[in-house]
Formats: sequence, C-alpha cells, structure tokens
Amino acid sequence: MIKDILQQNENLDPNDKQLSVLREHFPACFAPDGSFDLQRFKEEIADKTNLLQEGYELRFLGKSYAKLIASTETTTVIQPNEAHNSLPENNQSENIYISGDNLDGLKHLLKSYNGKIKCIYIDPPYNTGSDGFVYQDKFNYTKETLQEKLSVSEEEAERILDLTKRGSASHSAWLMFMYSRLILARDLLDKDGVIFISIDDNEQSNLKLLCDDVFGEESFLSTIIWKKRSSPDARATIGSIHDYILCYLRVRENAKISISKMPLGLKRIASFSNPDNDPRGPWASVDMTGMTGRATKDQYFEVQLPSGRRITPPKGRSWGLAEATFKDLLKDKRIWFGVTGDSVPRIKNFLSESDGQVVPSFWDIEVGSNDEGSKELFDLFEAPNIFDSPKPVSLVKRILEISSNANDTILDFFSGSATTAHAVMDLNSSEEQSKRKFIAVQLPEVLSPDVESQKNAYQFLKQNNLPSTLDYVGMERIKRAATKIKDEHPEKELDLGFRHYILAEPVQNTLDKLESFDKAGMLADTTILDDFGKPTVLATWLNADGYGLTAEAQAVDLAGYTAYHYKKHLYLIDGGFSLESMKALIQKYDAEGGFNPENLVLFGYSFPDWSINEMIEKNLRVLNDSEKNLKINYSVRY
Repeated sequence: MIKDILQQNENLDPNDKQLSVLREHFPACFAPDGSFDLQRFKEEIADKTNLLQEGYELRFLGKSYAKLIASTETTTVIQPNEAHNSLPENNQSENIYISGDNLDGLKHLLKSYNGKIKCIYIDPPYNTGSDGFVYQDKFNYTKETLQEKLSVSEEEAERILDLTKRGSASHSAWLMFMYSRLILARDLLDKDGVIFISIDDNEQSNLKLLCDDVFGEESFLSTIIWKKRSSPDARATIGSIHDYILCYLRVRENAKISISKMPLGLKRIASFSNPDNDPRGPWASVDMTGMTGRATKDQYFEVQLPSGRRITPPKGRSWGLAEATFKDLLKDKRIWFGVTGDSVPRIKNFLSESDGQVVPSFWDIEVGSNDEGSKELFDLFEAPNIFDSPKPVSLVKRILEISSNANDTILDFFSGSATTAHAVMDLNSSEEQSKRKFIAVQLPEVLSPDVESQKNAYQFLKQNNLPSTLDYVGMERIKRAATKIKDEHPEKELDLGFRHYILAEPVQNTLDKLESFDKAGMLADTTILDDFGKPTVLATWLNADGYGLTAEAQAVDLAGYTAYHYKKHLYLIDGGFSLESMKALIQKYDAEGGFNPENLVLFGYSFPDWSINEMIEKNLRVLNDSEKNLKINYSVRY
C-alpha cells in the first residue's frame, strides 16, 4: 500500500505519464531500451496533422517540478469518519467531503473518478499578497535528486527548492501550485466536462496562459466578467467591481453539449406581457428585419398591415425570414403589428415556449454579490465574518445550471466555505428529479484567534465544540444549509448528507515499521494494521481499485475468518487465514454463482508466513484450472 508507493515514487520521472500514453498508442516509436524515437513519431502522424516548427509556451520557474509532483503518487491513506458516516442522513449519501491537501485529494479521486466529473468550479487563492497564499509542500527532494529528475542545473534546482521551502508568494510559486493541480483536474473531467475558475486581476493573465497550456488553447470557451459589488471602493484610484471566471472545455467539439442555455433572468421575464390576451400566455416581440448581407430574394416581399398600409423592408435591410415562413407565423397569430395595427411587424416569442437564453459573458449583480455571499453565511451561522469574501450560492447555481444535468457529479477542490456544496443541494431542491452530487476537498488549515481574518471562525468552532480547522467551517455550513433546505422542502426526498474522509499521512513511527518489516520474518506485525485501521485500508483499496468513495464492501465469513467482497475484488486484511478458510472460499466459488471475484488481495503485513501464501497460490491454481475456468488474480500489497 504505502511501501509499494514509496518504492514506485523513487523511480518516477516528470514525463512518465505522458510517455505511457504515447507507448500505449505509438509502441513502434519506442526502442527496446525504452527511448522515444521522435523522428519516427513525426512520420507516424505527418499525414494526420500540421507539424509546427514555431510556437510559444508559458515558461516559469518550477514548471517541470510541478509536473513531477503531479506525477508522484500520494502516500496518504483515506480515513473514513465512521461516527459521521454512520449517521442516518449520511450512510447512504453520494455526496463526499474530503479533508486534506487537494493535491493528494485529486490523486485519490483520479483512481475512481477519472473522466467522470461533469463540472469543476474552483475559487483558488488569488495571490493578492493579503489572501494568505504562500507555497509550501511536503516533498523532501534534495538538490541532487531534482538535478537528475528534472535535468536542470544546480542553480535552478536550488531556486526551485527555495520556492518550495521558504513559503514564497511569487508569481512562479503560485503558477507552480496551480499547474500541478490543474493537470490532475483535467483528467477528472468527462468528455463533455467544463471547468470554471474564479480569479481577479492579479493572476488572471497568468492563469489564462496556464490553462491554455493544460487544457489546450482550443478548449478555451470564455472569460466571464462577474460584477461582484455594486460600487467601487472609494479609497481606490480605479475601484474594481468585478472578478473573472475562466471557462475551459474538456473537448472543444462538445461545446454545444457542455454548455446549455441559462434560465431567463428576472429582468428578461419582466419584459414579457400579453397585450392581445393571447391564450398562450405572456410573450415578448423581436425585430423581424435583418441585415441584407445574406438575404435571399424571398426575403424582400411586401407586407400588408392590419391598418391597410403596405410596407417593404426598411432601406438597407431585408425581412429576417422567407415569405412562406412569414405567412405560417401570421396564420398562427405569431406576428405583432402593434396596438394600432400599423407598426412594422415583429415576431412573438412566448414565455411558455422559452428554452432559456444564450449565456452572456457579463454577469450582472443579479446573480449575486460578495455581500450576498457574506449575508448567506451570517444567516446560517448567526455570526459575522466567518469566512472572507465567500461566493454567493446564486453565482455557483448559475454555473451548475448551464454546465450540468440532473445526475452529474460536481467537484470543488478549493471548497472553502462550501458554497458549491450548498449550491448543489439548493439546485436539487428547486429542480424536479435533480440528483446532482458534490465532491468537496478542503485543506484542514489550522485557524488562529490571533489572525484577524480567522478570529471569528475560530471562536465559532470553539463555541460549538468543533475542531478549529477550516474544513469544519465548510462541513458545518453544509449541515446548516441542509437543515434549512429540508425545512423549506419537507415534501421532497433529497440527498442532504455527505460522507466525510480524512487524508492521513502515516506517522514516522508507522513508516519506520513499514521500512523494517521483514517479509520472511514468519510473524505478522499486527501493530501496522492497528496503525492504519481496517476501515482505512478498505476505503483506500476500494477507491484505488476504481470503486469510488461510497462503495460498501460486504463481510464474507470463511470458516470463522472475515474477508471483504466488492464486485471483482476480495480483500483479506486480517491475519489468521487458514486452510479451513481456503476450503470455505473454494466452496463459495463452487456453490454460489453470483460470487465470482476476479482479484484476491492480501494485506501483506498480516501474511508474512510464506507457507500461507504458497497455500493460497496453490489452491487458486486449482480453481483457475477447474471446469468453471476462473481467472483469479492474486496480489499482496504492502
């Protein structure tokens, strides 16, 4: 488990992931020694694409290092919060809240949710100098290791290490921080997926170039301008009243599928009326004329108004539709000539038939403001300034309305005050048959009463006997929002709970045990399993094997020994598996048609005795050679 990962990471290079993709699709371009033949690759694709000899790219100190840490496997384990997860409102929930570094969280999620996330919304640190962002990581690379892995000079290796160790807030540090996370986030999006990223002027231009690099320039959809406050700061020379929301597609060709029209706003709805008492209800009229550039001959016809006057299109314009289409609309009473019947004809669009409106690139304060976001938190917590500049629920709801459908999964790996989770639940309550799910990831940053921006949150958590870490602000917000939504919609069956998991790094004492464990020692080290806990091993393995974080393994009794089964995997975690247990397992394979796990996985620290392993392997060979023609894979994890 952890020991295997540590050994794997030692031999890792930054481009291993990219090379594995090339090796899968272009095996002929690799020599027997593993080297990549670039000239052969060019020949392979020459007739399929244009090869550019020139180009530009975003370059910054630490870019290769960011690729390296994105490729490094996480050594954290997934620890279920059993007390929380067992509560009635949570034990069947498909919503997930992860407390941990989002770099580790994304790596775990990729094992089960690769290509399964429809929408990602993140509100990362803006690196303003006052938002508390500093780059720090837990990787203990030496200068010599970085020189070897990144092929950089001694001076550059020293500069990279300086960025990672001294808590830098430079542009390069921020880009390094974001790049590694966006590389991982990209692979979580499904083919119709979209990512939205909030940012301000400080890093907007850098983020745009960074996303062009990660997602591809052709996948850029729009930079949305969001009016976050009604008036500028009077102390500023030019007071900013907006933020940006960058929007990128996973696959550019799927834009029409990825983004739908948004619901009509209140101002637009107010523009509908029914002056002619049309039984189809309120309507709004649109101009029936168009520019002459692409007009055909049948768009220049004479129209007789109800008043008796005859008109043709205004000079320099044509009708925006053919004469036959006009006659059909006229017959269906969809043409409006004004109250007196003497106006230039306009087309009636009915509110009841509207499928929404095209998403504009400017979002007015109608979709919420920072002040509204703060008020929402105040109403829930009954305490001021719990979180600095939270996004309003209505803003995130608009993002979800245009980019997700009823059963999609939404990810926010900078969860903060959990606005996204709140928005998902709120949207589900307001739409019929909506069952969107959220995954939230938040670093459990320790709050301090001595930091002005953290003081109120710290005091609130202490008063409510909660741990004084930022993730508990988010979780408490979800619980309180869920109570409010349930009170407002008592008739609806909604998923208003969530499963909680903590990403835990093994303590040094456990790492020492893993390092010193002797596979040939004949005695199991039960303290290693105790250090992790069986629920943690199960949750980590189920996710690593692609089953996600809501999978529930079933206990299987094998002559007094308890194994754990889920779909294609059977897990043996405790020691004490005997020959009688093996016989019971064989009997179960033979007698139960629905029991057919293809993978038998052992927790190696519980099975050091080679004779047990040999007994299992021998009996599995017999099973595989039986009439049932089974193909059972056997592995031991450390």
